[in-house]
Amino acid sequence: MDFKEAYIDKMICHRFSLDKQRCVINHNAMDMGKLDQAFLKDFFIKPFNREKDQYSFTHPIDLKYNIIYNTVIDIFDGDNFIENSISIYKYLDSVSTIPSIKDGDIFIAKIEDVLDNDAYCEAVGIFKIETKNEFIETSVDTHGNMDISIKTGYSSQKIDKACLIVLTEDMPIGFIIDKTKDSKFWRQDFLGMETKPTPYRQSKAIIGLMEGFVKDRLAKESTISRSEQIEIVNNYTDLISKSDSLNIEELQTKIFSDKKILKMFEDYRKIYEERENINIEACTDVDKTALKIPRKLRKIKLDDTVELCFIKTGNFIERGFDKNRGKNYYKIFFSKEV
Repeated sequence: MDFKEAYIDKMICHRFSLDKQRCVINHNAMDMGKLDQAFLKDFFIKPFNREKDQYSFTHPIDLKYNIIYNTVIDIFDGDNFIENSISIYKYLDSVSTIPSIKDGDIFIAKIEDVLDNDAYCEAVGIFKIETKNEFIETSVDTHGNMDISIKTGYSSQKIDKACLIVLTEDMPIGFIIDKTKDSKFWRQDFLGMETKPTPYRQSKAIIGLMEGFVKDRLAKESTISRSEQIEIVNNYTDLISKSDSLNIEELQTKIFSDKKILKMFEDYRKIYEERENINIEACTDVDKTALKIPRKLRKIKLDDTVELCFIKTGNFIERGFDKNRGKNYYKIFFSKEV
């Protein structure tokens, strides 16, 4: 998906609050001729360049009951933009039943010229911005003197929740921004979307599964040494990075020779899939852009004085126990200092 040529054709803003006295429903779209299109693009569209996960609309009974899906389709079909934006706002208000949900401004935009392969597509953006920042604005008065004023406003880095829904030839595809830890409200309760099992999503999930297992199980339960944990990280990264397609069953049997650890991993996989609301497919294509391993998984911290960082592990490192000192040690072999 390419957003380089995309631009905002229509936009409207409503103010949301759990306090109904502070809500504002707007009945006038913005005058796009008076706004800087390049700035709007950087503010509202550019943040989606970083989003790789794709989402699709869903409903437990039938898609025709998904409010946001049907309202967005109406916008694509040319129905009244303002009235449909109000419908989106009212539905957000109806599902906002948790006291912890924050007030904010709701921007709804009709976007043109999103490029999907060789086809230009329309899109609808829904944005909720909750946090305003103070900033200083400078100006020159009638006497030619500089003056400043303190104002409050939004930054594109402060978009708390957003969704860009692109009408592709096959079906609408969503890209979601959600800076809260719990995405259930925005993604499920409001948008009614679920993650599409793309190669990127599957590859990212497999990496996340392995990372979580090493960090949450092996490291905490001290089942194997830290150097062996790092070796596991390196082995699965190496196997995945050299593969164009992947079989998860074959991968885990290659990495975990110890049947006890393999059983631990299989149990953890079930927990991970349920927690992340994803089903890791038995076979998937590999998207290399998803293969990013945190540096902290390659580190060994020794008490409060030493931290070892490894690019890889192997037979150049040995772990032992000194009976005289009553302490563990690592012995490292190398050819030369560089």
